[in-house]
Formats: sequence, structure tokens, C-alpha cells
Amino acid sequence: MNMKLNLAEELLLLALSEEKGTVLMAASLGLPYGLAGALLIELSQVGLVRIEGKALIAAPRGTAGDELLDEILGTIRSSQRTRSLNHWVGKIGRSGGKIKKKLLARLVEKRIVGQEEHRLLWIFPTTRYPQTDPRPEYAIRGLVRSGILAGHPSQERTAALISLIHACDLTGVIFEKGERREAKKRAKEISKSQPIGSAVARTVEAVRAAVIIAASS
Repeated sequence: MNMKLNLAEELLLLALSEEKGTVLMAASLGLPYGLAGALLIELSQVGLVRIEGKALIAAPRGTAGDELLDEILGTIRSSQRTRSLNHWVGKIGRSGGKIKKKLLARLVEKRIVGQEEHRLLWIFPTTRYPQTDPRPEYAIRGLVRSGILAGHPSQERTAALISLIHACDLTGVIFEKGERREAKKRAKEISKSQPIGSAVARTVEAVRAAVIIAASS
């Protein structure tokens, strides 16, 4: 069993309530797009996609050897024309529910979270994923905290994760009340150097604005 987590699995683990096993309210809007961004970052880090200006370009050959990553890579390659990074974050993010389900299954398989069947209002079936092994999340939180507090993470991968955490409004979950203002400020600065994380943040803001407009109309 491979215990190593990819960026999307790490982000999802941070977004889950440890006890309830459901997505935290703070991350509910942004998480689908954050997971999309995390998978695109993984593809970028192995050279299967690259950013040229505003466009996201897929390498003509090669696979990631990961079913979920290769599925997304195939979707990008099948496009009739070159599209922007923002387009792909939005498109992949709209399939966030399916992506989250697949990632949760991986966390269950790795015995990091459990799987419990419940009924909402005693009628509607729902599944929860309470944490069973706190060690992976503890390690992730430690890296993120030290990276944000230092203002310049030692690893590019940590900087990428911080940009996704910032975009999904999860910084406040990792830091205590008295730390949050400064932590959010530093996370925002770190995110400026992360093009995919920045695209996620723009997408989440656009979705949030659309929700507000719809609610007020």
C-alpha cells in the first residue's frame, strides 16, 4: 500500500473535519477548484502540462501512471483548441464531486480516514470520513505552518500547497485566532508566485461573487 499522498489528497485531508468526517464549511465553496488545481500542479511537476502565458498546454506524449491524473490529462489533450489555465481550473473543478469521491476512497484505502454510513434527518443516506490516523495531517500542518511563518517555504511543493490552502480559505483552520491575520497575509504573498494556485483563487472569487449575486436577486 502506497502511503505517500499527492497534493490533492493532502488538501482534502486538511479540508475534512477530523471528527465529523465532512468537508469544513470554510472550504465547501473553494475545495472543488482547489482539488482541480492540485491535480494540475501534480501534472505540471512531472512535465505533462506547462503554462505558456495564460494558456495551459499538455505534453503530446507520456502518462502520469495515476488513473485520476491521466484522466484529466486525456481531457486536456482531447480539447479541439488550446484553452486557458483558468478554463481548465473551472472545468475540472465542476467535476469536483467525482474527484473528491475518488480521493476519499484512496484515503480510506490508506487507512487515514474511515468510512461511515449515516442518514441525514433519518432519511437521506450520507457518508462520512472521520480521521483514523492523525499522523499524516499532523505532518502536513507542520510543513504548512513553518512555511507560512517563515514567509518563504523551503520546498516549491509546500509553496504550491499553501497557495491552494489560501485559495480554499483554509489558512484559518491551521492557525489559532491570534495568528490568523498575519498567517493569511503571508499565505497571500507566497501565493503570488504560484500561477495555478492564483488561478484557483480567481475562480473561487468569481464563483463566490456569482453566488452572492444570485442570492441577492
